[in-house]
Amino acid sequence: MRYRVVSLSLNKLRPLNSELFAKDKSNEMIDFIEKPMEGKNMVGDLPITTPEDDELADLVRCIVRAADGRKAENIVALRVSTVSTLTTFVVISSGNSRPQNQAIAAAIKDDVSNDFDLLPGSTGVPEGSAESGWMVLDYGGVICHVMTPKSRLYYNIEGQWENKGGEQMDLSDVIIPNTIDQTSGVSPAEGIEEDDPFWS
Repeated sequence: MRYRVVSLSLNKLRPLNSELFAKDKSNEMIDFIEKPMEGKNMVGDLPITTPEDDELADLVRCIVRAADGRKAENIVALRVSTVSTLTTFVVISSGNSRPQNQAIAAAIKDDVSNDFDLLPGSTGVPEGSAESGWMVLDYGGVICHVMTPKSRLYYNIEGQWENKGGEQMDLSDVIIPNTIDQTSGVSPAEGIEEDDPFWS
């Protein structure tokens, strides 16, 4: 069986296309496409609320609470929706060992799954590994990074987002301080019952 190859000349199609566009020049879509846009409008609208009142703030708090429960250090949450179309929030935390980073990622995955019925990424498994020093849990609107201090210092993710205009979310109502109140001699975490047998 023989096939015949037919080639079309693009020059023959161009007049037809230009005629169609000339007729539809008043079309709103073409006007929109041809209209120049300012850089700040290309990423997203300016938020009308603070990061603490954002619609994704509860998911961020859940992630931060889970990381803090596994003694993650230097937890930072940045709203980056004004400078990125990739996500709305970036949460960054550090663990001091591979097992701790694995425990932080597992606690985040479990708590978000229980409270919001969400799993990270398309596979439900965090990207990266504790051995690599950097794990990522992608929940779409919130991307969570669990890093070793060395990896975090090297990549400086929060510094890069802050330089581009990321807004830091106040987490003081979520994170339990690890210090003892010197005036009363009582630890701020005293009286909080831990229901995890790992810490008992």
